[in-house]
Amino acid sequence: MARLSARRAIVFTDSADFTVRTARDGILHFLMLFERLLPAALRAVAQAGGEIVKLEADSFLLRFDDVGSACRGVLAMEAALRRLNHGRPPNERLSFSYGIGFGDVLDLEHDVFGLEVNLASRLGEDMARPGEALLTPAAAAALDTRLRKRLSFHRSVRFQNKTLRIERLKLR
Repeated sequence: MARLSARRAIVFTDSADFTVRTARDGILHFLMLFERLLPAALRAVAQAGGEIVKLEADSFLLRFDDVGSACRGVLAMEAALRRLNHGRPPNERLSFSYGIGFGDVLDLEHDVFGLEVNLASRLGEDMARPGEALLTPAAAAALDTRLRKRLSFHRSVRFQNKTLRIERLKLR
């Protein structure tokens, strides 16, 4: 039987203004934009050594072996978004926020579970602004020196009676 627990970097993305956009332009319009992004997102993530675990509504769940690869994947996705958005009207542009976690997860073929998955989801969906990537303390601590230079303090948050230092990855 394969080992189900593994140390992984997890990225949870969230698209900006999904509810407003679908109310204004319709779900089919949004799905068309997302479909246009998918090949570029697959390439960007794969070139950084990761994979898209699943797509849920307007979010990607990404899996990487290490945090450096996860950060490079986010940087590559941002570059792909800039290329795809260039010259398009505002209602045809996409932007994402990102949450990055790192730790032991239950790693299944089409899903991952664990504390760092939950924290990455929370950061990507609830705290990060469009075009912003936030890292859990475990993810920030696992970065190499070169990428660590791209971090800046975002804010501290309370979680289960602990204070967590959330870092921001400079994307440009």
